[in-house]
Amino acid sequence: MLPMTMPLSRSLRFQRIRDLLRARSCTPRELAELTGVTVRSIQRDLAAIEYELNEPLERQNGRYALRRGERLPRLDLTLHEARALMVAVRLFVRYSDEGDPHAGSAMQALARIMPPDVRPQVMAAAESIERRPIDTRFARNLTDITEAWARRRVIRISYRSAGKGRAKDIEMEPYFIEPGAAGMATYLIGYSRTHGSIRTFKVERIVSVVKLAESFEVPPDLNLDTLLSSAWGIIWGEGIGVVLRFSPDVTWRVKETTWHPSQSIDELPNGGCIMRISVASMMELGRWVRGWGDKVEVLEPSELREELRLEAVRLARLYSKPARTPKRRRAVRTPTKLVPQGQGVLPDSVA
Repeated sequence: MLPMTMPLSRSLRFQRIRDLLRARSCTPRELAELTGVTVRSIQRDLAAIEYELNEPLERQNGRYALRRGERLPRLDLTLHEARALMVAVRLFVRYSDEGDPHAGSAMQALARIMPPDVRPQVMAAAESIERRPIDTRFARNLTDITEAWARRRVIRISYRSAGKGRAKDIEMEPYFIEPGAAGMATYLIGYSRTHGSIRTFKVERIVSVVKLAESFEVPPDLNLDTLLSSAWGIIWGEGIGVVLRFSPDVTWRVKETTWHPSQSIDELPNGGCIMRISVASMMELGRWVRGWGDKVEVLEPSELREELRLEAVRLARLYSKPARTPKRRRAVRTPTKLVPQGQGVLPDSVA
């Protein structure tokens, strides 16, 4: 008889089940006793591990095991290397609006090797990741993309572009997976055979992924940092010169951060500064510029300056009027019919 244990949280239970199935085969009842939940919960967990986390399971005579060859070799990390990975996972999750069960598992793995004094903090971070809602389609697609990227397999994606109602099939070679802080999203960058060029696809807009048998090779001279050197976020291309003037009271903040590889900063006699950068997308840069409010002035390019001027006019008109908060509508209650005592008639709203 296997010993019973206290129930574990979902992410911890997933990790425990995977560890057990990696070591030996188990029945659902054995897994239930080892994790402190019901057999029905274990059956749901096994389905989620296989179809949400996309980790194939082997079944034989009612026993389950994790298919061999799906795990990477263990890492031998220093404390500082583990800290770097922990921060990287935290940043990825922080700048994504989709839950990622693998991120929670990665944080759990880091927690197990951390010094005892900080282990609870890292485990709490793993449990925080677990509580985020998971979009099953997104998780499944990202898992398939990751496997195709790692094994250099061509994929066919069904992709719904922004504002488009119908998805389009695109055959592509997945080169890079990149988070985008500005869009709170994850992006797939690769060569689109359909378009005949390197393209960026938002993973959240991918409807489905099919891994094809054909393999590919990433061009040896292709470097992600070089590709994105003109991007403020994820959109790259020919750089456009931008000149920004910051007021003295925020210059210290501007100067303490390297915002873009192309930036140069010149100090002004009044304590302000001029920043010069070259980026491809005014849409991405514009979001950042707006965050500074009236502490920054766009000097170049003229198109961005005019866009912000017109927006300022619209904002002035909007805020020149008193705020009118819409009144909440009262809920209409259905009256209860009075009936003679003893008759079991329910109100109309319930019956």
